[in-house]
Amino acid sequence: MVTLNVNNVNITSSILYNSCYNTIMNNEPAKKTSPYHHGNLKESLVETALEMIDKEGLDSVTLRDLTQRLGTSRTAVYRHFESKESLILGVIQKGYEQLDLMFTPIFEDRTQSVAQRFERMGRSYLDFAIAHPNLYRLLFGDNYRQEREEICDYKNESQATGLYALIGLLLEAQEEGIIARENPMIQAATVWASIHGLASLLIDGHLMMSDNLDEIYRYSQAVLLRGLQ
Repeated sequence: MVTLNVNNVNITSSILYNSCYNTIMNNEPAKKTSPYHHGNLKESLVETALEMIDKEGLDSVTLRDLTQRLGTSRTAVYRHFESKESLILGVIQKGYEQLDLMFTPIFEDRTQSVAQRFERMGRSYLDFAIAHPNLYRLLFGDNYRQEREEICDYKNESQATGLYALIGLLLEAQEEGIIARENPMIQAATVWASIHGLASLLIDGHLMMSDNLDEIYRYSQAVLLRGLQ
């Protein structure tokens, strides 16, 4: 395991699952509950709202539609979430958790080289954005930006696990002499900005070259790696 201290933040190559989701879901005040035929109603509310956002957009989520789909009442919803906004924050955390579950096997696959994992990571991120544009905008767009920053501290490795997984891969690349031994936090931010920019251009219709996406992606990754060298 490679460890580096950057700006008083211990950065390691270990990969952890997102605990930010568990923090917000578990730290709510205890409330009286009664059994529901849904099983775990709290989890069902988050998963159903996430599905609605993914397919129909953020504005599609109303407590009326949500309770109708689950066959429950608004009172039951408020036993678990004090407002619609707190429910959406739960959806955001679930979305981050899904991203981490997608990236973790890529970063842990030591049968592939650093360069191969780096390419798979970027392409998986891009594919996620294209397949789930509404959810992607919720996770990284302007809506709930301040709330996201309040509940997820990028300097906390247990919360920003995707970022630190990428940093871990970059540290491996530094150890192998693939990229320069520079601040990995800055390198990670640069990598993410490049892939995020491409993803945003594609899902918002500003890049009319989807037929050449593979070529564009390979070229952008090659340019990025050359710059990191």
